[in-house]
Amino acid sequence: MRITSEALALRRLPYRDASWIVTLLTPEYGVVAGVARSARRGGRDGARGALTGFHALEVELRSRTTDGLGTLTRAEITTPRNRLPFLAAGAAAAQLLIEAVHGCVLPGDAGGGVELYDCLNGSLEALDRGFQPLAVVAGGLSRLLGLFGHGWRAADCVGCGGREGLRYFSVRRGGAVCVTCGAPYARHLPEVGKALLTALGERSWPPPLADLTQGELTLMYRLGMAGLARSGARPLNTDPMFRRLVGLDEVEFSGNMRQGG
Repeated sequence: MRITSEALALRRLPYRDASWIVTLLTPEYGVVAGVARSARRGGRDGARGALTGFHALEVELRSRTTDGLGTLTRAEITTPRNRLPFLAAGAAAAQLLIEAVHGCVLPGDAGGGVELYDCLNGSLEALDRGFQPLAVVAGGLSRLLGLFGHGWRAADCVGCGGREGLRYFSVRRGGAVCVTCGAPYARHLPEVGKALLTALGERSWPPPLADLTQGELTLMYRLGMAGLARSGARPLNTDPMFRRLVGLDEVEFSGNMRQGG
């Protein structure tokens, strides 16, 4: 079997003396893995440099069977992102989104397909161009959750189904809550405005974030992280570092949001 595809590198694991086992995200085949032989020494045609950044790639994988671990025979950079590794908060944001994809999509699973690839690739491109890391991550996590099947119900109340007076948000219920239904639980539910509800309910990429305040972006990020926990994903290792680099107060991430209130 031979696969030629666009790809983004999600993970590298040392293999034997000088090789890597590389996990890649592709638009057509989903997540695939292969051995990049001698890549830690440079590899074929500069594979080491291609696989160690946030670049968009074109790769070729070959395997004797359809379900076996293949061999990465080619990895070429199609869209270089040389600036991003030197932007501390941007690089942390990129790694966080890559972790989210890697933790939620199994090798061989083509779920999400082109939309998943475009979301991650578009996020990395925005970060390389210097877009605000918190905005990119907040929007990226929200979109990824929808593609993973854990999206938000933001157009009506998850309690009564009404569309008026939406004021709160419940991670546990996965959607907006109106004033009446949320009143008994107001101490435990974050308040949301119309602009944030619009962004949470958006299914296109990128979502409309221009009108969101710093506080709303922070809340959107918090909701995204809580949504990942609700979906069963493992905690993201890059999360503490990212919060520190963008100046998010540790206190804001304690209490009921951690429990998915």
